[in-house]
Parts: sequence; structure tokens; C-alpha cells
Amino acid sequence: MAPPSNEEHVRQVYGEIAPAYEVLFPSLHRYEDRVERFLASAVTPSCRVLDVGCGTGLLTRTLDNSVEVVGLDLSPEMLELARQGRPSATWRVHSYHEPIPSELGRFDVVLAIGCLDFCDDVRLVLNHFASALKPEGRMLFTVLERRPGLDGHEVPRRQVKTAGPAVWVSFPSFEETASALATAGLLPYGYTHAPGWVHLMEQRTMYFGWWEVGRR
Repeated sequence: MAPPSNEEHVRQVYGEIAPAYEVLFPSLHRYEDRVERFLASAVTPSCRVLDVGCGTGLLTRTLDNSVEVVGLDLSPEMLELARQGRPSATWRVHSYHEPIPSELGRFDVVLAIGCLDFCDDVRLVLNHFASALKPEGRMLFTVLERRPGLDGHEVPRRQVKTAGPAVWVSFPSFEETASALATAGLLPYGYTHAPGWVHLMEQRTMYFGWWEVGRR
């Protein structure tokens, strides 16, 4: 039997913490109001929003009822909580390493916040996202960015401990992410390097490259 993949470990970790996730969220995340500001500027009535790595659906739960939300995640337990929070949305188990299912259509807005930490190939995944984005569509995504001299961010990939199985997280450089965007036909509109989440077991703040991009 093949050993469990990193995605299987990630699915297990998030499935186990799902019941406590929304209680833990304020202590774990350092998003400030970046997601809310993006959604306020990008989301319009009756548009379609894809939330990749949606977890319990916290980021899109309060969008206007006219907005069609589709959420994808590895964890069925997380998705069940998302379904309870916004029953009108579509919630589906899916790995972003696979193409976005064509039957879901294309989207005006894509969110991928805090999920590409576990991405093995940022170029491949951004191509999948670009294919799901409508012309003139907008996307906000984050990556754990490799930066020499920033504690915990110096290597391309490392294993981190969790309360369950250890998981591997990836750290593409700014240049690698920018090159992947160009290959995917995505145009950067905004970028900032800022805190993303707190690794409680290591007592370390993990930093994101926050990218706002659009379809060329």
C-alpha cells in the first residue's frame, strides 16, 4: 500500500480541527481586512465567486444572496460546516492540483487564501485558476513566500508539525510566482508581503505574498 500523500495528511488535519476551526480562526489568522476589501471592490450583484480552499466558508458566507458561491476544499468535514452556513452555495470536495471541473462554469471572482501553502506546483495550479476565471475576472490568492533572512521562510519546502500528522508546506519565491502568473496569462494588479497566519506549535508568524490579479 502506498504511503499517505501530503494532501491526505492535510485532509486529515483539517477534518480533525473542523469542529473548532471557527473558534481558532481569530488566533490563527492575520488577514486584517485584506479579503474583505478585495471582495467589496470585486464582487457585484449576481456575480459568480469561486472560493478555493474554502474551509468552513467564512470568507464568503456573508456575501449578498444574489451572489453565486462555489466552494472547493479537501475536507468533507469543513465543507459540511460551510454548507450549514450558506445552504444556497455549492460545496464540493476537490484538489486544486486538478483542473477546476468544467461543469462548474467560469467565475467573475476567485479566492484562494491560505490554501496554496500545500501547493506542489504553483505554475500548474495558477493555470487551473486562470482557466476558471472569466475575461476581466479578478482573483486574490496567497502564497507562503520564500525570503532569505525571514525565520522559517528560507527554503523552498519544509515539513511542519501539527496536532495530527506533519505536513509539507511550500515557499515559492516572488520571482517564481510572478513567472507562473505570466505563464497563466494573469496580470498582477496589486501585491503586498504581510502576515498570514500564526503557527502555534512553533510560535512563529508565517508571511504571505498577497497577490491581486486579473485575467488578461
